[in-house]
Order: sequence, then structure tokens, then C-alpha cells
Amino acid sequence: MKTNTRFWFSPLLIGLVIAMLSLIGCSGDDGSPGRDGVDGVDGQDGADAIILADIIPINPILDLSNTISYDQVSGRVTIHFFLTDEDGNGIDVTSEAYELRVYASELVDNADGTIGQSWVQLWNERGTPAAEDPDDRLPGVLTLLDAATGEYNYATAATLPASANVQRVTVRARWRETINGVRWVFANPVNTSYDFLQADPGTELASSGADMVTTAACETCHGARIGDVGHGGGYTQTKTCNHCHNTDYMTGRNGGEGDLAFMIHTIHSAGNLPNIGDDFSEVTYPQHIYTCAKCHNGPEANLSELVPTRANCGSCHSDVDFATGANHDGGARPDDTQCTICHSEGVVISGTDLSPSVVHNPVPILANTPEYAVTISMTPPANGTHYVAGETPLVTVTLASNDVPPVTVTYTADAEEGTTDGALAVANLYVYGPRADAVPVLATNSTTDPAWDPATAPTQGHSMLLTGGVSTDAQVQTDAAGYKYLLMDNIDALAPGTYMVRFEGEDYGVPDAGPPVDYRTASSNVITFQVGQAEEEPKLSGDACTNCHGATIMHLEGAHPHHQPFDTDGCLGCHDKSENYGNYIGNRVHAVHSASATGDLHLSGGLPRNWSEVTFPQDVNNCTICHTNTETDTPVWRTPDEVACGGCHGTQPNPDPADYPDVDPAQLTKEAAAAQHMEAMGGDWLANTPPTLQCIVCHGEGKIADLYNTHELYLFPPPAPPAEP
Repeated sequence: MKTNTRFWFSPLLIGLVIAMLSLIGCSGDDGSPGRDGVDGVDGQDGADAIILADIIPINPILDLSNTISYDQVSGRVTIHFFLTDEDGNGIDVTSEAYELRVYASELVDNADGTIGQSWVQLWNERGTPAAEDPDDRLPGVLTLLDAATGEYNYATAATLPASANVQRVTVRARWRETINGVRWVFANPVNTSYDFLQADPGTELASSGADMVTTAACETCHGARIGDVGHGGGYTQTKTCNHCHNTDYMTGRNGGEGDLAFMIHTIHSAGNLPNIGDDFSEVTYPQHIYTCAKCHNGPEANLSELVPTRANCGSCHSDVDFATGANHDGGARPDDTQCTICHSEGVVISGTDLSPSVVHNPVPILANTPEYAVTISMTPPANGTHYVAGETPLVTVTLASNDVPPVTVTYTADAEEGTTDGALAVANLYVYGPRADAVPVLATNSTTDPAWDPATAPTQGHSMLLTGGVSTDAQVQTDAAGYKYLLMDNIDALAPGTYMVRFEGEDYGVPDAGPPVDYRTASSNVITFQVGQAEEEPKLSGDACTNCHGATIMHLEGAHPHHQPFDTDGCLGCHDKSENYGNYIGNRVHAVHSASATGDLHLSGGLPRNWSEVTFPQDVNNCTICHTNTETDTPVWRTPDEVACGGCHGTQPNPDPADYPDVDPAQLTKEAAAAQHMEAMGGDWLANTPPTLQCIVCHGEGKIADLYNTHELYLFPPPAPPAEP
């Protein structure tokens, strides 16, 4: 076997690859399934061994921005491009197993001459220049101009028909070698596109006129390998998708359901594509489906709203039958020519604005709107940056009413639940930290209270209310100017780091039978403060939650409805490490995103919560999609922790299948085996202690089951560190 010089293989690995490749699927041609994953935390089928741990992908770079030449006589295209590794060294595809593909498509205008939204593929050419069989090579002429810089010209065999429309050429490259008769892709693929007009092919268009969605928008949830699902990782740019997923190319094969807009809308709205046998009803989209701007952020993002079509709208509104008019107030519509009569900006029908921009931005439910805007302040540290021994900060919370007309807050009044009289029924303060190992601190019955009994759970929320003008908590200093709490005087007991103060207040408890007309959800806010050091302690996850979840608010329903944005600083107020009401976030988030049935410890009692219905939008072993903060001292995936590991792999050594009737028994068996292993190695789900020596011996950095390798993180490069100022 010829070893590719751009990868390093251990001698043992080469034999193992050859021995195991027959057990693992490989990526096929367009439309064929991609490889089955290695049997691991994602639960996919595959070989029961990690075989690619020593392979280092080169992350190639493809530069197509130079020139496109179009011969007006022959109609042929010459593409001038550079293909290099991440260090700028040229890749010689004439001697290495790199497959190249070239696509050409045309943007189809609407009937009225305006720019359309769909593309039609004109042709595609593919081949491996270094292939021994001439039939496997490119049909056109590839010329290597400079091996050092990876500079090439490719003159296509196919021609472009004369057109005045926008056209697109896309080049894709990926290292793809055949081993024992099986094609295998080891390197991250790369593809890029060039939009142009035939009248001026040497000038790249800034946008096609129909660029509604950027690749970056997809990557916020799906990571940098958006083409993995169904295509073996071959396509990583949204512009590439349009070459095949368009109304013309796919119509004959599956009734048009390959059109990109229709397909993507259907998947994300949990619909199904019956003509190709794909049911996506199990998809759990991580925010409101009508937040169109989450995906539509390209130069022409509003085109989808300015030019509505039955296919695009029907992909989400699947109960509408435009042919018969069922569930469509506008009646039957045989084509798209009349859509804009009702669905245009500024058009109001029977008092209702039906423009997509309004319909997709509904008025917030009043009951889910916080009653107050919360401001939290603290007496500043003497040195201006961080608190030190001897300081006792005073926390002050003030509220501004969001009601119309506004309600005047009376902080010292006795609370009466269920009214909007300005006297809250709940006004709780949470003080906790540090970020990486948060527990309640600096308050009565917290972990730093000398009177706290470690045999009991510390108090998380501390009431700042007065009853009859007094409080049973000596630290409460509430007066007419605001809710106030004096932190305890042992700040020197805290480890240096970043700490949080969170407030939550409300008039109501949970309504018994539907919310009263004046019910509002809880009002909350969180701030940070520094102890022992001026430098802020980095978040383990950065702010990655909002990448997928956006501005969605958690906990608006259920036993304790409250208004919490996707911000880990706020979540840690309850989901800390104190074995308290809220399950520790480092366990729960892993359990949720890995769709674990038994990984959630659910410390408040009862069975672990079953999250097996959750669909994560990419490989669950891609730790870097959530752990985006490059400022952390040590990547968290390098340190085995039974609480976090159990979230994905399971924490119940002997789950009763009767408690999980909807869970695949094989999943329960797999999670039980993992839990038994962790317990046998000394793991304690509730101790929250550092990893045991046994964990480090096998799973530590450089060890036989290094987490970086077992999770195949070499496939997911960590985010780049921030640029130097």
C-alpha cells in the first residue's frame, strides 16, 4: 500500500486499517450513505475499535478566487485554482490520491425576469488525476503549473450553453484512497465556488443574487462538516449543495423533494419527504422554527420573504394543500404567481398583516414576558477589579416594571402572591462560583457559611423579602431603595476566580388551571464578580449555547416556569455541583445532547430523565462545537470526569427496562456497561471529586484510551484562538 505523505500512520495502524476496513462503510458517490461511525458515544453502527487515532487530517485549502476563463466560441471553461495544505504547501494531485470534482450550474430567473431562487445543474466532471485507470481520471485537461504552490489550470471537457444568467462553478477536492477494494476518505474535504457572468468570467460576483443562507449559518449548529450526513463528508459549503438540490435536477428522481429550500425547511420543521422515504418527524429543532434569520443571513437573506412560493411555504406549513385550498385562507392556488398579492410587505387583509416578515415574527406571549427588567449592582472592590479578604460587598437589586401602565415596586411591602401590586411573592438571590466548579457561597447556609452542615445540601436561593419589615436571614438588608443582601465576611475562603450573582423574582406561583390574565413569567438577571484575581475565569463552553439555541428562553413551562436565557452563568445558579435541586449542568447538558436514557443523574429525586428523543445536529463526539473557548487552560475533553462522562455514556449500572419502555434495549445495555465500568474504576456520581487514578491511567493524555483519540477529535479541529490585539 502506498502511504500518503500527508498523513502519519503508525506501523501497527496500517495493518489494523487494512484488517478492519471491510467492517466499516465508506462514503459513496453522490446520494449514497456516508461511513458508519466508530462504535462510541454517538451510538452509530461501526467497528468495535478505534482505528484512525493516529491519522492527522491536513485540512486542505482551495483557492478559486483567481480567474475563470470562458471561451465564447467553444463554450469551454478553464478554471485556475490553488490547492494547498493548511501551511500553504502545494498538494500534488497528479501523484497523490486526491479526487477532484467540478460542477457548473445556472441560476434560473423567475417568469417575470427577476432573479430566481433555484439553480439548475448544467454538468459535473469528476476523477482522480493520479488514478492508474484512465477511465478514473478527469475527462478534461488538468495542468499542474507549480507544484510548490499547488497552482493548477483545469480545462473542462463539457461546455456551457450561452446564457445571460448568473452561473456558478464549484471545485471540490478530497483525499480518497482505495484500500483492499474499499474507497476511504481520511482527509477533510474542501470545496469552494465562483459565481460569474459569461460576459465577464474573469470577475467574480460578490453574490449570485440568491445567496440567502451562508455556510457559517449552518456551521453554528452543524459544525464544519455539514456534508457528513448522507454524503460522506464531501460537501461543506451551501453553494455546493445547490448544484444537486435544485428543482430541475432532482425533479425526475424524487418529485422535487431534493430542492434545497424545500428539503431543509422540511427537515428542520420535523416533516417528512415521503417520495424518498425519509421521515424527519423525530427532529428536535433547538429553537423556534419561525426564527428564519437563524439560517437566512446571506446577502440576499430577505429574498425568501419577498418572493414566497408554494413549495417553500408548504415545506413548513405541511397541513396546507395549495391544490385544493385546504387550510389556506386564500383558497386553491395552482401556481406561485399570486402569492405576493397577500404575502407582501405592507399588505393588510381583513386587519391582518400577512407578510412573511410579520408572520414569522409573532408577538411574544404576554404571559412569557418578564414583569420586570432587573438591575443588579454590588459595592465595588477597593482595588477596582476584584474582591479580597476583609471585603463584604452589598448586593442591590432594583426593578423596572414592564407592565403598561408600569407598576411601582415597593421593595419593603409584604408579599401577596398572584397580584401585580409591586410587591413580589418571590425575590431570591443566588451567589455561587467559581465558574468551573460552582457551588453556593457567601450567603447563609452556603458552603462558606461557618454554620453550614456539610451533611446537608447548601441553600441555593436566598429570599430578600421582608415580612412585617424584617427578615429571618441576618444578611438581608432590603430597604425602600431596593432588595439588598450583604455577602458574608469570609471572602478569603474562596478560590480565586469568577463568581456569579443571580436574581429571580415573581408575583405568581405556578397557575393551577391556566395563567390569570395578568400573569407574567419570572424576572431574572445575572452578573459576575471577581475574587482574588482581576483576570476573568473563562467559560468552559464559551457562549456556544446561543450558536444553536439563539435567543430562546428556557423554562417557560413546567413545575417552575422562569425566564432563563441560554447562558451558563445563569444556569449554574441551580445546576451547580452542590447535589441540590438542579442537576449539575456538566452532567445534564451531556445527557441531553447525547440523547442518553440513563445519563442524567436527576439529583432532585426519581428516575434519571430520559433524553433519548433529542436529536443533536452533528456527531455527538464533536466536543468543540460546544466547548468553543480557547482560553481555558486545559481542554475539558482531556480530563476524564465520571459526572460528565456519565452524562453521555450512562450513570445507571442496572437500569430496569420496565422504566424505559420507549428505549432500545441495546442502548440500555450499552449505557449500563459503561456505568458499571466507571463504578468499578472508583467513580462516584455524587462526590464531584477529581478523576480517579484509574481513569487517568487509561484515559489521560497520551494513554491507551486518550479521550482525544477515543472521541475521534482529530476529525474536529479545535476553534482557532483569538487574534492578538
